[in-house]
Amino acid sequence: MAWRNYGCALLALALACGDDDGGSDAGRDDTGVDAPGVDAPGTDSGEDGGPDAGIDASRPDAMPPEACALPDPIDTDVTFENTLYVEVGGSGDGSEGNPFGDIEPAVAAAGPSTRIIVRAGTYDRVNSISPQGEEGRPIKIEAEGDVIIDAGGSGSTGWSMSDPRWVVVQGFRIVNSGVHGMNIDDGGSYDTPGEFLVLRDITIPSAGSGGNNDCIKMSGIDDFWVLESDVAGCDRGEIIDMVGCHRGVIANNAFASPVGNGVQAKGGSSDTIIANNVFTDIPGRAVNAGGSTGLEFFRPIDAPFEAARIRVVSNLFVRGGTESGTPIAYVGCDACEFVNNTVIEPSTWVARILQESGDARFVPSRNGLFANNIIVVNIADIRSWFNVGTGTAPETFTFTNNLWFALDDDTFTGPLYGGGIPNGVNDIVMDPEMVDRAGGNYRLMPGSPAEGAGTDVGPLPPDLDAACYGDPPTLGAYSL
Repeated sequence: MAWRNYGCALLALALACGDDDGGSDAGRDDTGVDAPGVDAPGTDSGEDGGPDAGIDASRPDAMPPEACALPDPIDTDVTFENTLYVEVGGSGDGSEGNPFGDIEPAVAAAGPSTRIIVRAGTYDRVNSISPQGEEGRPIKIEAEGDVIIDAGGSGSTGWSMSDPRWVVVQGFRIVNSGVHGMNIDDGGSYDTPGEFLVLRDITIPSAGSGGNNDCIKMSGIDDFWVLESDVAGCDRGEIIDMVGCHRGVIANNAFASPVGNGVQAKGGSSDTIIANNVFTDIPGRAVNAGGSTGLEFFRPIDAPFEAARIRVVSNLFVRGGTESGTPIAYVGCDACEFVNNTVIEPSTWVARILQESGDARFVPSRNGLFANNIIVVNIADIRSWFNVGTGTAPETFTFTNNLWFALDDDTFTGPLYGGGIPNGVNDIVMDPEMVDRAGGNYRLMPGSPAEGAGTDVGPLPPDLDAACYGDPPTLGAYSL
């Protein structure tokens, strides 16, 4: 399904983050703790006690129809005209029997409609490549077997690309990154963004060495997908940091245990959908919709917001928030949504509404939606339900059709709104009746009070089991 046919209600993705020539990271909660990991969606966490977020293939609606599908990535049903090969120790021309010895010369030799197959082994970091595919004829760089990119430690980034166009990177494990795991940008040419990029099945177990270091950093990238990846342990930066990125999909990933925040979209980022992901033990802001960016790094340069139309939908948030954190922070964000998510045992706050960019051109954080969510809390872990900063417009936010349940307080009657936020509408305060909450299975039992209790929030993607929501939708990340 192409973007244009999907409808702006499902938005897009905005992955942007400044490198040394990109965006500022001021205003971020920058302290945190390491914590256990989580299995990727589609796997059973087993002994580590993580969430069982796998697809239940026995369900008749497990494969969604077009109506609730996410936009197809650019390599869907593509046939490649040319194939190049890379193998450790190779020194040839890239043919199957005489492969290149590294990824960079293969990319340099690749034209549109080329598939680069990288055979199993360990390779040096991929440095500043600029692959240039074409519409309908992308370049695909694909790992065959266990392919490790060893960044080499201090001062290094595992995989760097500038101005990529119509490119797919799939199946790589990036280790030993002293700076970023991946850094992808527009080369500083703000008027000509990188575009049509897919990152799929990327594993980054850790990255960074205590500076502004991100696992995946994107600046000035439009029309992109981050899919089915497993990313954790980012040291001081974000799991994904986006500056001035537009029209993207971040879906079906497992994000865990950074030092600070999870996914951040700022610097003029817009039209982004963050869906069907599992966020585990994010000590800061699991999703930072907005932020604080130097004026010279905005894309477009005159954007009147840090972020707009970021849609966070059908995700599972487990624990987290221990370092002044929250599942969702609306930070200078215009018309951003947090809908149909399941939040389990958050700490500090459930949501924050903030304004960290003070220039006169910026609209206040406004017109946010918080709807159809399930929030299961320990009251003892909550400082206050919501945190509202100065310079915002909390009166324009809507909180509706959310289910709240306290594990440690039988007298709990619902959250206190305050701070200028209008009181929630159609709140449900009762046990959501999950299959095995203590064991990490947060699906709902038949007859749950969340079943069919949602309101119309526009088109919804598939739930965490890849099933379609009903009408009216069930609350939370599982449609039942």
